[in-house]
Formats: sequence, C-alpha cells, structure tokens
Amino acid sequence: MNGFYFKDRVQARADLAVEQTLLCELFEGFCHQSCTLTLVRGASNTFVLGAPHRLPEMDETCEYALLADASGVAVVGRDTASLMRGIVALLLKIEPVTGQEKGFMIAACEEQSSFTVKNRMVHLCVFPETTYLTFQKFVRLCGILQYTHIVIEFWGMLKFEVLPELAWPMAFSKQEAKLVIDEARALGMEPVPMFNHLGHASASRLNAGKHVVLDQNPALYDLFTPDGWSWNTQNPALSPLLRAVRRELYELFGEGSYFHLGLDESYMHAKSPVYYALLPEYLATLTHEVVREGRRPMIWLDMFLPEEAYVGQNLHACSKGKTPAQVCSVLERLAPETVLIDWHYSVKTAPVSTATYFLGRGFDVMGAPWLDRENIAAYIETAQTAPLFGVMETTWHTMAHDGHNLLYFARLCGAARAPWSDYSGTKEEVATILRKITPRPYSYEEAGIMRRQINLGAAKMC
Repeated sequence: MNGFYFKDRVQARADLAVEQTLLCELFEGFCHQSCTLTLVRGASNTFVLGAPHRLPEMDETCEYALLADASGVAVVGRDTASLMRGIVALLLKIEPVTGQEKGFMIAACEEQSSFTVKNRMVHLCVFPETTYLTFQKFVRLCGILQYTHIVIEFWGMLKFEVLPELAWPMAFSKQEAKLVIDEARALGMEPVPMFNHLGHASASRLNAGKHVVLDQNPALYDLFTPDGWSWNTQNPALSPLLRAVRRELYELFGEGSYFHLGLDESYMHAKSPVYYALLPEYLATLTHEVVREGRRPMIWLDMFLPEEAYVGQNLHACSKGKTPAQVCSVLERLAPETVLIDWHYSVKTAPVSTATYFLGRGFDVMGAPWLDRENIAAYIETAQTAPLFGVMETTWHTMAHDGHNLLYFARLCGAARAPWSDYSGTKEEVATILRKITPRPYSYEEAGIMRRQINLGAAKMC
C-alpha cells in the first residue's frame, strides 16, 4: 500500500503553539508506545512529518486539511484548535506494519474536514465516583472525537473558596482540575464551566438523596427551597454567593465564550405559581449579569417550554400546564445572548419540535440528546436541516454503559475515522482509543470504560 512509513523515531516540524508534551504523549500512544515523536519549530498552523511534496489545500469552509504521500504527511489548520483536530485525524490514520521490519504507516490520502454541525459540544459530569484518571481520559476521548466544546459540571467535586461545603471532602483541588481543563483546550475544545443556578442545587442525583451542602452543614438550609433541591432565589445572600462561584470558575477555566447556568428540573418552581412568578426577575438579573461578565449564558429549556411545543412527544415534568404566555414572561426578560438548550430524551425522529419551537424568536437554540442512538440521530438531523446553533451531547451518569455512543454522535457530525472504522463497532473502537490515550501506568479498574466487568451481587432473591 502506498503511504508514509516510519519506525521507532520520527521528528515533526510543527506550530509550537500546540501543547507539545500532550501531543508527543498521544502520538506515542497511537503508535502503541513503540515510536517516539520530537518536535521542532515549523510554520504557523502546520504539522509536518517527513517531506511531503506539498501542503494540502484547504477550502474556506473547512477547519483543517491533511495530505499523506510516500515522502511525508502534512496537516494545516485554520487556527491552533483546528490544527489540533487535524492532527487527531492524522493520529487515527496510523496503522502498524508487521513482519520482519516492524513500523507504522499512514496511507496516501488528501482530505479536508467535513463536519456537518459546527458547534459539536459535550456535557461531562464529574461525580464523587469519578476518579481523576477517569475524568482525564474521558476529556481526552472527547478531544480525539473532535468535539469543539466540553461543558464540565462538577457534582460537589471541585473545592471552592467562597463556601467549602459546596464540595465533598474527596473533591478535586483547583490545581488538579486545571490540569485536565488545560488538556481540553490543548485538544482543540473550549472548556465551558457549569454550575447549577436553580434546580440540582444538591449537586447530587435525586435518587441518591444526598446533598453536598446540607449533609455537611444543615444550618445553611435557608439557601435552598424547603425540599433542598433548588436554590432559594428569595434569599438575598444567594446572588453574591453564586456570583463568587462564577468568578472562581472563570479564573479556573480561563478565557471562554459561555457559562452554563443549568436551570433545569426545579420542581417547586415549575409546580408552584408563586415560585414560578419569581423566575422572570431572577433570570433577567442573572443572565444580564453573566453577559456583563463577558460570557453568553447557557440554560436548559425544559422549564420554559409550553405544552404546544411538544408535537407528538412526551412532556417534561416541568412543562406540564405551561402556556406560551407563562414561558414568554420568563424568556422575554432573558439577556438576548442566552443560548437555549433543548434536551428531550424520548424523541427518536426528526425534526425535534421542542428544539425548533423557539427558532426565529431571537435566541440561539441547541439540541441535546443523551447517549441513545435514535435520540442522537434525531437531534443531529434536526441541526442539519434547521438553523440550530449546534448540538450538545449529554452523558450524565451513564458513561460507563453508553459512553461509546460519543463516537456515534461524533461520526454523524462528520468526525474523522480510522481506516478500519467501517469494519468494527463503536465499543471496540472507543476501547482502542482509550487504550492509546489513558496516561500510563493504570490499574485494572482504570482500564477501559467500565471499572468492573460484572456485578457479582445476586440478581434475584434466593
């Protein structure tokens, strides 16, 4: 097969704006720890191995282009982030060569990025059960799958200065979190901070019955609604607290365009007319404040959809009984820069009516499926045929079981492929990628996507 061959050492001329240590580590991982890469300074927004006959051509609409011939390989990108996504496409093309002369090859090709969705975002949760290495390798996985943004939500797993009770004792320090956040940016993704500003104030799954603040300090009860699930917007101490939380997250995450405010599933606010009437003023103040802080607010949409938006779909619990007038009383007060994000996990066919309902009404709207293939396909098809701002894949607590569908999502959006991708499954391919990108050494439990293969507990009563 015609292509570029190399053995156990290779040197690249590269734009040294890329994160060099991470790039060399990933290159060696994709070469099965059997080839080392060194970098020397090259031209801006380029990465070159060997001496290819020319640089690839790149159309104005593309993020990157790559070329491989018998003499070498070259990648060009529109900027540093796009260049890194192009280098990822190159890494996926590395194939081992077996026989008397072991080595590696990249088959001859010339191609450009062909993404069908511009903003390809992923929402990643960091639970107390999420080990640091798991957090790191899942962020790396999203980078290899060429997502453009990664929304990171710490579920009581980041230590804050403003209120220590916002974190469990085993939470990550900011120094620890920053190392992974910086890797996300180095892989071409914009890291987006998230902190819930209404529902999910317990920073715990509802079924678990835990509360990061009140289980550690019950005297802080007045920060929350009586059920503990949502923030008490009537407490004058709340806004300064949340403002300080955002400041800490801005400093940790660095420059960026967005802040995800959550705002979903606040059941008391949804069911009580008195509580719902508090939302227009609260959210108007909040979203305009975030804009003044230099970010576009992002919010989940389930609290603000009228019943008529659901065409042949199941209603969210927080949308029942809502009229257009009620939701408009809230939305018309939002900062116009706010990005509305529609999640609806039972939808299996396009177009998704809840995602298109607010199009043309002054807001950017995104779709947000979960890790279900039909749900993913419905939202991506909707984004490809309607003017959605993008699609955000949500993962919640099911990464171990369904995380391989991050790859399915990425490929529907036009992400790069390995030469053998068409002949294997997403589970096998994600396992292979994780093996190449997980920092070594790692234990049995840290290998792969599941910590344990089976549960030895009894399935039935004996």
